Amino acid sequence: MMLWCPPRRWSSSSCGIGTGWPAQSALKCLSIGVLVRNLVNKLKLVFDLEGSGRLLLFSALVGVVAGLGAAVFYVGLNYFRDFALGDLLGYYPPAAASEPSTGVTQLPPLDRWWLVLLVPTVGGLLCGWLVYTFAPEAEGHGTDGMIRAFHRAKGVIRSRVPLIKTIASTLTIGTGGSAGREGPIAQIGAGFGSFLGTWLKLSDWERRMLVLAGAAGGVGAIFQAPLGGALFSVEVLYASTAVEFSAIIPCVVSSVVAYSIFNLIFGVDVPFHASQEIVFGGIGDLPLYMVFAVICALVGFVYVWCFYNIRNRVFRHLRIPNLLKPALGGLLLGLLALELPQVMAGGYGWIQQALDGKLSLELMAMLVVAKILATSFTISSGGSGGVFAPSLFIGAMLGGAYGLLCNKLFPGLVPEPQAFVLVGMGGFFAGVAKVPLTALIMVSEMSGSYTLLVPLMVVSMINVAILSQRWTLYEEQVSSLIDSPAHLGDFVVDVLAGIQVSEVYQSSRPLTTVREEMPLPNVLQLVAQSNDSYFPVVDSENELVGIFSLHDIRSALIGNGAGSLIVAADLASSAVTTVTPEDNLHTALRLFTQKQIAELPVVNPENPRRVIGMLRRDEVIAAYDHQLKAHKLRQGS
Repeated sequence: MMLWCPPRRWSSSSCGIGTGWPAQSALKCLSIGVLVRNLVNKLKLVFDLEGSGRLLLFSALVGVVAGLGAAVFYVGLNYFRDFALGDLLGYYPPAAASEPSTGVTQLPPLDRWWLVLLVPTVGGLLCGWLVYTFAPEAEGHGTDGMIRAFHRAKGVIRSRVPLIKTIASTLTIGTGGSAGREGPIAQIGAGFGSFLGTWLKLSDWERRMLVLAGAAGGVGAIFQAPLGGALFSVEVLYASTAVEFSAIIPCVVSSVVAYSIFNLIFGVDVPFHASQEIVFGGIGDLPLYMVFAVICALVGFVYVWCFYNIRNRVFRHLRIPNLLKPALGGLLLGLLALELPQVMAGGYGWIQQALDGKLSLELMAMLVVAKILATSFTISSGGSGGVFAPSLFIGAMLGGAYGLLCNKLFPGLVPEPQAFVLVGMGGFFAGVAKVPLTALIMVSEMSGSYTLLVPLMVVSMINVAILSQRWTLYEEQVSSLIDSPAHLGDFVVDVLAGIQVSEVYQSSRPLTTVREEMPLPNVLQLVAQSNDSYFPVVDSENELVGIFSLHDIRSALIGNGAGSLIVAADLASSAVTTVTPEDNLHTALRLFTQKQIAELPVVNPENPRRVIGMLRRDEVIAAYDHQLKAHKLRQGS
């Protein structure tokens, strides 16, 4: 370290200790330098600024971009929605507390019924063309794209995806599509985090952290919930209670910065205001909230089942170009909106109406079912947008209807119906997204009230506990940290990455396939004569259409008299997970673990529906054991 001393004329006498002012000054400077050096060393022992300092700086930068991106998206969406729904349709929904209001509420006039069909259809058509032409991975709800990038893509997101997602979501939501804003805004922030990490040549782990920080910033800003946005990014990655703790600080930094910038532009306001103060009445109210939690779980199952079955069994089977499917989804939404226009767009204003007690029990009950269908039509068809806002809407209407019903059945003995609206928002979303902490904090922040934290906690936790991990809106979630490729190296020595499936599965072993039209008696006879446990189901062209196991046919054996009414296709699951001979055993083992199955069909890489063999889990384990023994022998020699 170089020390600077006041310039003085040095003399020979000044070199002695304690003689002359310059010598004393030099000693003082030296002492200060040693003190500073020791202080710096002490600080390094206490604070990890070298390791985390730059990550926090980059997280703040990502937060700036996420906040500005949220502001641009918010303004653009509002202008386009006012034009498409207001000027064209004459539909002016009520505004939530934080939304710009026209001062009027008006449903679409009857003489414009054809525009109610046309506008969402055109919006879906434009969205489909844009997405499937330039960035097919931008279809659906964007949060899954962020989760996929974290787990499976080392935090890499193509730079064009956030832009395409933003425009496509504006087209979808602005023309009435039942979708939310968190998907596109999460991709804007996550996309910049990925870009910054790649541009600065950061490690895969740091890039993953910036992806999560970007998503947290976007969600925290646009929903006016900085803590909720940070928790959302670290909790939504897993279908269990696992949390990505290492990302909490970067996510909090980004979310706070983005929230501050957004509020600097638009002012501070919560999205929802209750018309009166709602408080928790104590332990006497808990039984009603516990019953409500079970109802949320049942409706959540229907929501997720409907969402993915409409996609897998309806839209994916349609023999039309993918870019036309969102237009069909828009048309179906329009048909539904002819009767219930409240299901169009995000519906925040109608949630506010439910909080104000202005909606009837019958209307809210119908809106629960209608919003489930509307969201499935919009997003499952390939439309672009998030599922957070629709989930809040469904939970709010479900809570409002339940609260009014309880109030009618037990007048004066139950909480205000508006309490169930807020609890329903958080409790319902907690179950279908597997984010209990996020749900209760975000709803409290969005409503500006923490008085219902206890019932929110009760409903959220019970709902998550009842609803299986399988039933989640985010199919890219993994069960736990060990199931994530991002953490695979933290737990196991990956000796299987260099072994291909072709080296392990026995291609000479006879393959037992079942024709989809084969009656149950013939299936049972075939199974009895086979040593296999899993049976691929094929069509007339010997192409894979499903698979069933011995476990799957037990339910058929319980019944009596069904005879040939049941065929092989009825037993099979159509969602078949497969591998190719070129895949490595690392991939295969992860699929075995995630799907909890014992065998995987091996398919032709040139025709993924042509089965050429079966890979067994014990074969992978045997190869792993053999590789470990070989590794130990090499080390011993």
